[in-house]
Amino acid sequence: MKHLRIILALTLCLALACMSSVALAAKDQFTEVPKVKLAVPEDGIPSRQLGYLTVNSNIPGFITMTLLSSSGAEVLSIADHAEIHSGDNNIEFVAVDETNKGLAAGDYTLSVKVESQFGVVCDPVTTTLVINPELDSAVLNGGAAAENETDSADDSKAETAAKTETAAKTETPAKTETPAKTETPAKTETAANTNTITMTTGEYEMGEEGLMIGVGVPDVADQTDPGYWGLTPESSDAEIWAAIIRDMPRVNVAESESAYIYNSTEKGRKRIGTVNGLSQGLNVIKERDDGWSLVECYRNEDGAFVRGYINSSKITVAVPNDQYGIVVDKKAQTLTVYKEGQRIGSCSVTTGLPTVKYPVRETPAGEFVTATRRGTLDYYGQGYTRFTIRFNGIYHIREIASTSKNGGDYSKMEAALGTKSTRGSICIQAEPSADGGINAEWIWNITEDNKRVKILIFDDKERTEVPDL
Repeated sequence: MKHLRIILALTLCLALACMSSVALAAKDQFTEVPKVKLAVPEDGIPSRQLGYLTVNSNIPGFITMTLLSSSGAEVLSIADHAEIHSGDNNIEFVAVDETNKGLAAGDYTLSVKVESQFGVVCDPVTTTLVINPELDSAVLNGGAAAENETDSADDSKAETAAKTETAAKTETPAKTETPAKTETPAKTETAANTNTITMTTGEYEMGEEGLMIGVGVPDVADQTDPGYWGLTPESSDAEIWAAIIRDMPRVNVAESESAYIYNSTEKGRKRIGTVNGLSQGLNVIKERDDGWSLVECYRNEDGAFVRGYINSSKITVAVPNDQYGIVVDKKAQTLTVYKEGQRIGSCSVTTGLPTVKYPVRETPAGEFVTATRRGTLDYYGQGYTRFTIRFNGIYHIREIASTSKNGGDYSKMEAALGTKSTRGSICIQAEPSADGGINAEWIWNITEDNKRVKILIFDDKERTEVPDL
């Protein structure tokens, strides 16, 4: 009997030790500080040319990358809270300033901070980046590779400046207008398991089905039942509800990770955008016999509509909640709630305001399901947002910012309701609306017991000019 008591005691100790280790592991996950390494071209980057910077992070998160002068003054923001994966991430960088003027030759400091998905930020990591003098025309004409890099740099600037003209160019596949992007040296394919963030926008050529990319795409590929993808904000409540409860294809990676969409299934294919895991929907046009699927969605880099290929093995299906659904109209800047097929109310919101400098701040349109409930978060040093719910990678539905973690003074953002003003999140009014009593707290309360609430976000097809900020 004495031996039995000893065995029982040892078993209890082992169980407590296991529970303790699990708790510590969970705590470590929330408090782990990103470990970051930088790699830049040893020979530097010629002014006005395309270069590649590599950031290695031990955990996924969001990167802020800044180029500083020798005196420490900010010269250029290369990435602002852009998503990165664990491992190596290649960042394409064209050596021009915000006015599209080539950077002056000299030594610069590249400063990088990475924030984990749980809000833990590492200390800035820095390295020297050399910008070389601009290559003259004789050098540029001396070889195809140099010629391609020039085209890529010039095309990147032209694409940014002409963002408001994208809609007109993309109503039909403009294959004859896109040589620069398709000629970009395929340096991003040289290392296995290396991710690339492309901070430029534009048009791409692709394989047999063709590709459309940009704002203002008039319709989607012909399908018997395109669901959300065949609707507009003016569609009937019955059509909207049918799209809300319809199963949603998605990529089977973590909600803070993403998958690439490619312009082709062939070797040498180019990445044309990213789609986030678990919570962002895809429209699957065609599942091919070669292991690839043709899909379309609004990409995360700048909210542009893309059609391309993704490995079929990455696609899974989310079954959305059948009690509630949410519709966001970016043109009207409103959020409408449906319950069991009936519209029950709406309120005002403010969505992402992209700039030439930060195109990633466009709130992507598409269909999504609610994911992690994150509660109260710091809002970029401008106060706090309560009732925060992730719906797409770095984007959240949240209350407008207030001065206190418990709410209070909303005056800084209240005037922005009904307009675009955020960095990509959908910020909701704090006061209950006259139409159904809807506000951020109301949305938070219904999602406590109702998981995977479908959110349909309709794009403002004819976007206004992107501010040059």
